Amino acid sequence: MKNLYLVQVADKYGPNSFLPIAISYQWMFASTSKMVKENYQVSDVLIEKKSPKQYVDDMVDEPHVMMLSSYVWNWEYNKELAKRTKEKYPNCLTITGGPHVDKRDKEFFTNYPMFDVAVLGEGEFASKELLKRFHKGESFNDIPHVFPKGGVLCPLPTRVQDLNIIPSPILTGFYDWIMERVEKEHGPQMWQVTYETLRGCPYKCTFCDIGDAYWQKIKMFDMVRVKAEIDWMARKKIEYVAVCDSNWGLMPRDVDITKYVIETKQKTGWPKFWDVTWAKANSDRIYEIAMMDKEAGTRLFKGVTFAMQSLNQETLDASKRLNLKTEEALTYLKKYQEVDIPTYSELIWPMPSETYDTLKDGIQRLIELGQRDFLMVHPLVITYNAEMGQPEYIKKYGLKTVDVPLDTFYLTVDDLEDYIVERTLAVVGTNTTTRDIVVKGNLFSHLLIVFYYYGWGHYLLEYIYNKYGIKHIDIVEDMLEYFYTKKDTIIGEELLESEDSLRGVFERQEFWGRQVLGEDDIFWEYKGATSIVFSQNRDRLQEELTEFCKHKFKEDLSDVVRFNLDMCRDYTNIYPIEKSYNQDTLQNTLGLLDSETLILDHYDKEELEPLEFYHRAYHYQRKNRYWRCLYKQK
Repeated sequence: MKNLYLVQVADKYGPNSFLPIAISYQWMFASTSKMVKENYQVSDVLIEKKSPKQYVDDMVDEPHVMMLSSYVWNWEYNKELAKRTKEKYPNCLTITGGPHVDKRDKEFFTNYPMFDVAVLGEGEFASKELLKRFHKGESFNDIPHVFPKGGVLCPLPTRVQDLNIIPSPILTGFYDWIMERVEKEHGPQMWQVTYETLRGCPYKCTFCDIGDAYWQKIKMFDMVRVKAEIDWMARKKIEYVAVCDSNWGLMPRDVDITKYVIETKQKTGWPKFWDVTWAKANSDRIYEIAMMDKEAGTRLFKGVTFAMQSLNQETLDASKRLNLKTEEALTYLKKYQEVDIPTYSELIWPMPSETYDTLKDGIQRLIELGQRDFLMVHPLVITYNAEMGQPEYIKKYGLKTVDVPLDTFYLTVDDLEDYIVERTLAVVGTNTTTRDIVVKGNLFSHLLIVFYYYGWGHYLLEYIYNKYGIKHIDIVEDMLEYFYTKKDTIIGEELLESEDSLRGVFERQEFWGRQVLGEDDIFWEYKGATSIVFSQNRDRLQEELTEFCKHKFKEDLSDVVRFNLDMCRDYTNIYPIEKSYNQDTLQNTLGLLDSETLILDHYDKEELEPLEFYHRAYHYQRKNRYWRCLYKQK
């Protein structure tokens, strides 16, 4: 009996553990072979980043085969684990596959000698055949999807046509077996499931690993199976389900699946969150799905995405990105606002052909279209198998990259002790930007998002826009110039701290994120870090914003600033509370014409310790407008 080790690791956050979907599918399908099932046993499934040396030293069963699922968040770890395994057990067959295996790298085994076999694309058929031939001592040379050491890659055939021939790790009890083993070692876990109801994506985005023709056709798992797996999630009290489907709401049956998840949560309380990547183009179907969740009160979704990536046409052409037409986006954003469903948008910076000005203009267009809920501007990183990662594309658009640590947000110093740092290629320049401009764009985005989408200046910017007609981006640009040189202000300090941290990533190979609550703190994402500082220094922030308005507009807008900060939930307050403001303030922020007194409230009545509040407001529920108080006229 040969011993098989399955590896799909991810960073672990406290008692949260992810169940390993990709590597489980490989074993599930391989074990449909009588030969494999009778001659292999799974000795362990590794899902957390244990010390590779210690893990290999502690192996009870000699490994005959190790299969490692590789992506950007575990590639360096997998290389080290395979290296340690081969050093102690040189006859162990090490197989890696997954999106991070570069399908164009002819020097793969020269670069990564710790691996014996690379599997490209979907790996189920390849995994079964590899295990069968390894047992019989036969060559791997003609197995589709397989690139063996010393051999040549056999071309990729068509994909798995019927996904239902792959047994479910949920319904077969394989996940139960993993959970029992982990909890025996670590105690009860908050289990999270990475899950797919289908595979494939019809779009061709150049920054995405699945943007090529191989993944164009969509294949689906059977609905009976999907519902049975959701039932299992409820029985096992799975809190968080990360859905891998690339376009939730694209398929008509997504409505039926959502309905079933809602009904299941209403009956059992689980799963609590169904985290999806929404379809690229919004639609009536997505609106229907969001309304189902809204009307049921189940809060499955964090909001509805308007994932634009860019609003610059030249950039959209360069990235083969299909975006909503402006008129359609306006229609849907307004529909979601009318029923109070949060939405959020995503941009990427610096995309090809994007400039500092087109980035700002795109943000302003989003605001004017009606995006008042949430925005993220992600740093552009490129991966091996995306079109954007290919030499000819890089040359055409002048992409300049630096090898930097993968983001380490929300980890602690203890987590990073003996940590194997994952790497990624961050774009720090293009044919339309420089490194300094890239940093400036990140800093501008940081300030705008903190003030407008984390709430600290949301109503102030709205007031100035409505009363004076000054664009939000122009006000933030003025703030950036005003506070950047004022190191004695809390806003100026935050700008400099954030800039230094970003440059630390790009220039000094430092970790992403900032600690603001002491040496034992997590590394907060930058907007969250600044929001914590502002939350702790509300009076000082109020003074500085009031002073900025006097400098810029020669007017006393202290009432507007006070109202703005009152609308940002304060965990020290017991709501509801009564507040009065100038009618001019309320007219140019909320559109209220006949009231000066408001009752401010918040849907979350729980009394919170500061740390829990920070996590809810500036991490877990930041996309849900958690910062914003409710109001009604007295």
